[in-house]
Amino acid sequence: MDLKKERMMILDMIAEGKINAEQGEQLFKALDASQASDMETDAGEPVFAAIPPAPPIPPVPPIGPNRGWNKSPSLGDLTAALREAGIEHLTLSDIQEMQVHNITPEYIREMLALGIEPDGLGQWIELRVQNITPIFVRELRDLGIDDIDDLLELTQHDVSPKYVAELRAAGMKNLDVDELVELRDNDVSAKFIIELRELGFSNLDVDELIELSNHDVSPRFIAELRELGIKDLDADELVELADHDVSPKLIAELRSLGLEKLDADELIELSNHDVSPKFIAEMRELGLKNLDVDELVELANHDVSPKFVAQMRALGFDDLDVDNLVELSNHDISPEFLEGLRSFGLTSLDIDDVVELSNHDVTVRYLGELHEAGLSGLSVDELIELRNHNVQPRFVRELGEMGFKNLSVDELVEMAVHHVSPRFIRKMREKFGEGLELQQLIELRIHGIDPDMLEEMRLAGLKIEM
Repeated sequence: MDLKKERMMILDMIAEGKINAEQGEQLFKALDASQASDMETDAGEPVFAAIPPAPPIPPVPPIGPNRGWNKSPSLGDLTAALREAGIEHLTLSDIQEMQVHNITPEYIREMLALGIEPDGLGQWIELRVQNITPIFVRELRDLGIDDIDDLLELTQHDVSPKYVAELRAAGMKNLDVDELVELRDNDVSAKFIIELRELGFSNLDVDELIELSNHDVSPRFIAELRELGIKDLDADELVELADHDVSPKLIAELRSLGLEKLDADELIELSNHDVSPKFIAEMRELGLKNLDVDELVELANHDVSPKFVAQMRALGFDDLDVDNLVELSNHDISPEFLEGLRSFGLTSLDIDDVVELSNHDVTVRYLGELHEAGLSGLSVDELIELRNHNVQPRFVRELGEMGFKNLSVDELVEMAVHHVSPRFIRKMREKFGEGLELQQLIELRIHGIDPDMLEEMRLAGLKIEM
């Protein structure tokens, strides 16, 4: 038996499942070794005489429906089919791969008959791995798709012939492979497209369909908006409404409050700033009945809640408009602050007064400490004047303890400005007694005369009288 026939016998044994690829490879190696040995001797012994016994052939496990050749093809049939496919050379590994992926002569010939001509065994295997069958090819060919790369792309993204046909029946007739993949990846169904077309959206492109689907703009959403009279929205406007949680329910509730003519931008504005129907209703109960969208948004943006408005009204601020309320909120003027002001006699304040006090840090605590120091009944301007010149309650109290009682705000400010401190007064009194008057002390300070200077002058022999 010649070497070629012996190799064919080994291939037939592999194809028929009598031995596996690894055992076949051992036989090929033994055959090659025998050939080399035969070439070194003059004797013409049979080739197989030098081949060691083949290892025991294990039982062949049953082959499942989707793996391996269901019926071992003859080597000649397989070889012929491979040659038709332009494949002339195979390794044992190639044969094993073909067996694993069930690449049969029938499969090869059917695909070739359909015009599918893969570039080498690797692409044949890829077609099989992606489960591209002749039926799949035939169905897509009927739909105008027969390129190998397109077939692979579609099957990788689960684009079935049925899906393509359904899209075309829905009016999407001229889609390329990339568009088909985009629609499938974004779960855009033919039913979705049909329902949109029934609502008048017949010219939507792929990007618009994907945008609507990804933003949960359902046909039901659109239908409910139309029932409310909102009919002329394009795809972008619908997406905007959905993205900003402007639901048909929200629109219906706003309309029940009389807000019937709001456009898409106004609806989005209200939703974005958490202006709920409840917020509007509560503001109306407090007397703020005719607020427009801008005013409602302004209140919400500045944390003017219905509770805040109610508290202000309870304190007597009944006529506050939106600007007043926003100003109070912006300056962190709380109901507690207003109550504190009133407890110290500031009962007739307007909004500007309250804001001024807050801006100059005239706190309730400051008012209380001034009151304890003997200062009460001061006006807003006087309180601000004291605060601006850092006249502290302790300063006032110490001056009172030194006999300077019932000082006016102007006097206190003048003393603070010229640094006529209790310490300065005590030093001057130690040197010149307690007969010094307030204006004398201020004059001395204005001219830079302090106790140490006066003492030096006295020691120099100057007589100083006050």
